[in-house]
Amino acid sequence: MKIVVCEFRQESNSFNPVNAKWKDFQRCGIYENEEMRRALEGKPCAVNGMFCAIQAAGENCIPTISMNGNSGGIVDQSVVDYFLEKAVSALRKELPVDGVFVSLHGATQSTKWEDVCGEILSVLRQTVGSSAVIAISCDLHANVTEKMWEMADIICGYHTYPHVDFFETGYRAAELGIRALRGEKLQKSRVELPMIVTASSYTTLRGEFSKLMEEGKQMVENDEIQDFSIFQMQPWLDVSCGRSTVVAIGHKAQECANYLAERLWTLRHTFHAPLYTVSQICRIAKENTTGRPIILVDASDSTNAGACGDSAFVLKEILTKYPTLKSAFYLNDPRLVEEAFAAGVGAKRQLVIGGSISGSENVSVISTAVVRSLHDGKYILEGPASRGMPCNIGKTAVLTVKNTDIVVCQAISAPGDPQIYRYNGIEPENYQLVVVKACTSYRAAYEKIAAGIYEADTIGAAAVNLDRLTFTHIPTAFFHFANHSLDAEAPQLLAVKQSSAAEGNAEWNSMS
Repeated sequence: MKIVVCEFRQESNSFNPVNAKWKDFQRCGIYENEEMRRALEGKPCAVNGMFCAIQAAGENCIPTISMNGNSGGIVDQSVVDYFLEKAVSALRKELPVDGVFVSLHGATQSTKWEDVCGEILSVLRQTVGSSAVIAISCDLHANVTEKMWEMADIICGYHTYPHVDFFETGYRAAELGIRALRGEKLQKSRVELPMIVTASSYTTLRGEFSKLMEEGKQMVENDEIQDFSIFQMQPWLDVSCGRSTVVAIGHKAQECANYLAERLWTLRHTFHAPLYTVSQICRIAKENTTGRPIILVDASDSTNAGACGDSAFVLKEILTKYPTLKSAFYLNDPRLVEEAFAAGVGAKRQLVIGGSISGSENVSVISTAVVRSLHDGKYILEGPASRGMPCNIGKTAVLTVKNTDIVVCQAISAPGDPQIYRYNGIEPENYQLVVVKACTSYRAAYEKIAAGIYEADTIGAAAVNLDRLTFTHIPTAFFHFANHSLDAEAPQLLAVKQSSAAEGNAEWNSMS
C-alpha cells in the first residue's frame, strides 16, 4: 500500500494582533519530500510516529511536506495556500494512493478560514478520493470541527498535558489508519461539548482531568475501544465553529464517548486556576528560604498559547517594587535585540523593554540595562517534551537590570523548556524568582526544581482569566461565560456523531 505523510501545525490565537507569516514557519522548519524524512526521522514528533508505524506495518511511506509554525496569531492565507499547493502537487504525482496521514494541530485559523484544518482535509480528500483513508493526529487542544470529522477517517489527540506524547499520537493515528486500510471497520463516535476552559486549569500529571484520561485508557485496555481522545478546545480561538470534543474509536465507541463526555461536562466547574498578583508572588519569593526558586507563571503572555511574548508587565513590577530580588525573565523584543547587538557586550544603555511586537505601551518599561552576552538563539531542547528537538529563538541578548537577568530574543519557542535560560547562561536554580511564560508545558521540567509555582493574574492575548477577553464569534450558549451560563445539567446540549472509518456516511443522534 502507498501511504503519503504530510504536516501543517500551528496553534492560532484570535486575540494576537500580529498575523503568523511565512518567516514564522521558516524559523521552525519547512521540509519537503526526502528532506522531510531526514529532518524528522528519529525525532520525538508525530510525523516520526507515523513513519515508524508505517515501517512496522511493512507499507510504503511517502513523505511530502512538513510545515511547523510556533503558536501565534491568525495565519496569513498565503502560507496555507503554499502548503496546499505543495501537498496537492506531491499527491497528484503519487495517485492513486491508499492513505494520507496528516499531522495537524487542530486549532488553526487563517485570514480567510476559521477552520484551516478542516479546509486542508477537504482539499486532500478531493485530491485522493473517497476510498483513501485519511488519518490525522492533533493536539489535545484541537477544535475538532464538523468538516474535520467528515473528511478524516481517524482522529487521534495527545493524551498528555504537558504534551510529551507527540510521537505516540502520530503512531496511534497511523496504526489505526493502517488497520482501516486493511479492511477493518472501526466504529467511531464524537461528542461535542459547548465549553472552553482556561488551559492552565488542568493537567494529566494529577487531578480530575488526569483521572478522566486514565478512565479512557482503561477502556482501551479492557478492549471496549481501540482509541479515544479528549479535546479541550484551545480557549483563545474565537470562532463560530468552536467546541470541545470527545472522540472514541471501537465497537463501544458511542457508549464510551458518551460516558467520557458526560464526565468532562460534570467536571467543568473544577477547571479554574488560582491566580495571584505579581506582588504576592514576589513577596513569596523574597520570604522563601528553601534555596530553590519560586516560579512566577505569566501564562497570559505565553507564546505557546499564541500571545506575542513581548510583555514586560511582570518585569516592571519586579524592577519597581522588588529591585533586590534575584530574578530571571525573558521576552520577545526584536527591536531591543538589534539595539543590544549594536551596543555590544558590556555596554550600558537606557532602553525601552517590551511592547515592540504588540505595540502596547502598557506592557513596556524604561530602564538602564547592561548587555551581558549575545547569542545566535539556536539550541537543543532538554525536554522532557520534544527532548532533542532543535529550537531557534533568533538572535538573543542577555541584559542585566538591577538584580534581574533578562533573555531578550526575536521569537520565543518552547517557552516551558529551561534551555531558554540555560543555553543563555542563566541557571534557573540559582535565582529566587524565575518567570515562565507558558501554560502547563513548563511543569514537566520546573516542578523538579521549584520551591513553589504560582500563576499570575496578568494581561495578554492568552489571558488565564477568559473574561478579560472579548469573544465575538464563539457560539452564544457556551460555558463558562457569565452571560452564557449553562449551569443546568443539559444533556440536550451535547450531541454525538457516529460513523465507521470504512464508511463515508454518518448519522446524528441526541445524547440521552
